[in-house]
Amino acid sequence: MQIVFYREDDQWIAHCLQFDLCGNGVTKRDAFLSLADAIAIQVEQAVEHNNPKNLFSPADGKFFEMFAAGKDLVKGELKMEFVPIDSVILEEPEAREYSDDDLVIA
Repeated sequence: MQIVFYREDDQWIAHCLQFDLCGNGVTKRDAFLSLADAIAIQVEQAVEHNNPKNLFSPADGKFFEMFAAGKDLVKGELKMEFVPIDSVILEEPEAREYSDDDLVIA
């Protein structure tokens, strides 16, 4: 899973590229926690309604470009627990921070 962090006005946005879901907050941590809640809801609903096609909907290409241009923040493991399944482990999530200064125009 790839997550790009960027600023919009006075908020941090955490954007999961594979789910095309976002979380926001005053800090990156707040944005990430908001994103984790959004992912949990998306997965719960997909499982509850037996609709796995609703899980993955990639973000627009410009966000993948922002991720590619961004600076590494973390690689690791994100474990989320929700009902009706015990837990989901998203292995090796990658997070990068993007700012307009990272954009290289060729």
